[in-house]
Amino acid sequence: MSFDFVALDFETANANRGSVCQIGIARFLGGQVTKTATLFVTPPPGYETFSPMNIGIHGIHASDVVGAPGWPEILERLTKFTKDLPLVAHNASVERSVIDQASAAHRITPPPFRYFCTLKLARKVFPAEKTHSLGKLTASLGLPGFAHHDAGADAIASGRMLLHAATARGATSFQELSDGWMEKPKAARAPRLAQAA
Repeated sequence: MSFDFVALDFETANANRGSVCQIGIARFLGGQVTKTATLFVTPPPGYETFSPMNIGIHGIHASDVVGAPGWPEILERLTKFTKDLPLVAHNASVERSVIDQASAAHRITPPPFRYFCTLKLARKVFPAEKTHSLGKLTASLGLPGFAHHDAGADAIASGRMLLHAATARGATSFQELSDGWMEKPKAARAPRLAQAA
């Protein structure tokens, strides 16, 4: 099975997707996990508040990220870790927006990553499932359990979901899986100038 990719997940400090406070990454080569990393992240300026709701979900507090690297350093590490491999995530539109919004907060431009969404793929491959959330779908399909909402564990689970769905589809490479690729966001249109009367 020739699937080479980097599975990715983020946790955020609050409802703003730019408030990244943890990243989990897992490199899969030939369908096998070869390297993983889970890191706390100092949220960008203006996004540092940790909401009780988010803390209740992932258990990360402001005290946990004291001294953690900021987003510019994390983005540089992610870029080196990923190289030219696609980024795989469950509901990849969220991970893409975290990268875009955290980068915008620091006025930096992220690389043109390629994103593959296991949620989109799972909905096509397993349409009879009652829910396609990562935790519940993993359990329903009999895949290994994991610590949901730990970014590192979620990243690995997303990678396993891709491989399981590919096996169910009978696919051996990304070329045989068109369902999960994320389209590039459309560029915002420039505002029209009012014409003189």
